[in-house]
Amino acid sequence: MDAKSGIKKLQMDFSCDLKCEGCERFFQCKNPERLKIFDRRRMSRAKKTMAKIKRKIAVCAGKGGVGKSMVTSNLAAALAMAMKKVAVMDSDFDGSCIPRMLGTLGKQLTLTPQGIEPAEGLLGIKVVAMANIMDEEDTTTWYHELRRNATEEFVAHVNYGELDYLLIDLPPGTSSDAVNMMEYIPDLDGMVIVTNPTGLSQGVALRSGMMAIEGGVRIIGVIENMSGYACSGCGNISYPLKKGGGETLAKELETVFLGRIPLESAVSYASDRGVPFVYANPESVAAKAVNSILEKIEDIIGRN
Repeated sequence: MDAKSGIKKLQMDFSCDLKCEGCERFFQCKNPERLKIFDRRRMSRAKKTMAKIKRKIAVCAGKGGVGKSMVTSNLAAALAMAMKKVAVMDSDFDGSCIPRMLGTLGKQLTLTPQGIEPAEGLLGIKVVAMANIMDEEDTTTWYHELRRNATEEFVAHVNYGELDYLLIDLPPGTSSDAVNMMEYIPDLDGMVIVTNPTGLSQGVALRSGMMAIEGGVRIIGVIENMSGYACSGCGNISYPLKKGGGETLAKELETVFLGRIPLESAVSYASDRGVPFVYANPESVAAKAVNSILEKIEDIIGRN
């Protein structure tokens, strides 16, 4: 080792303050002690809470506006319709949409001796979101520690009970919120990436996929949302724009292409009413696409 590399190594060693839970290099760090430190300080309660949940799946997207929350809410509804016990954690603190889509807007989270009680929506789906704490029109400036603390509360201090599935609606992009979630739930069953057919969306979503890989999280597959337009009368799907961005992204990430969800008028009407379209219009082309995608997800992660 020459003098220059030795100095670099010493600087790295001495700059470490052992505050592993807040370190931006958590997933790049090779020191095995980081997991022990993290576990002692913050993780024991989170592990206890998450241990009651069989399957934990994060849903992410590279950019906003691709319908990630719509996909999450409809996957949750499809699971609940199959008699699964389901909860959705909305970790998009700046744009919480899940309560509106699952009919829990206006219902408040409550504090009990057992922890925070989720709001309950359609089909008994439990919802935990900032929109169930703050009024929808309220605006709050979130700084890093506040965001991290909110993630910890949602993971460790909510009384989810025994569940078959917890779906986590991540904010778009590769923000600290997504990284915090991967740290607090290290045993995620995987991450589903939502994109739309455009090359722009695909390119940004690729970075979300790389973030998951860096964090050691399996990528379950890619969903291409807003893919074509389904006629409500005949059910035929036309493609006035392009398609194939999801398949290209899946190849780049060496993962499974889970399927396409087309645009359909029933989709937007149902979401605005707080009823997922898989429940409101189960025979629609979009609903059938979601159920087909869910079949593939369950085949990949297992059904036990």
